[in-house]
Amino acid sequence: TERQQQLEVVLHEISGLETIMDSVKNLQQKLVDKKEKITLSLNLHRGLLSALWRFPNEVLAQIFHGCLPKSTLWERPFLSTDPNRDAPMHLARICRRWREVVVDMPRLWCKLHLRRRGVWEQAAFCYNSWLRRSRGFPLSL
Repeated sequence: TERQQQLEVVLHEISGLETIMDSVKNLQQKLVDKKEKITLSLNLHRGLLSALWRFPNEVLAQIFHGCLPKSTLWERPFLSTDPNRDAPMHLARICRRWREVVVDMPRLWCKLHLRRRGVWEQAAFCYNSWLRRSRGFPLSL
């Protein structure tokens, strides 16, 4: 009977280990399923991003040109000493590639509204940057 008790203890321990192993297998399957969902989502996002990155700079430039306000909007006091309120500046803030394309497009920088109020040192820096980016393209003030 002592052997029988030892055998029952061992069988009980084995049963406990099998229960733990089943739990681990169940958890492993849940983790595999979750990884597959995340990988699928990642691949979908990569596909969307890669399509945008395949656009040639010339196509991006045309899209960016379409983002410019219409001429009637340019006549408003649109640009202040804070250049962050303007379309070319917004586009240039997206990523390095977009900034390179935007800065290399003088026609995006050809319209400028001068304000008489504000800190002139800051305004001079902004206007200087704007003029430099227009690269001699005819300006509209």
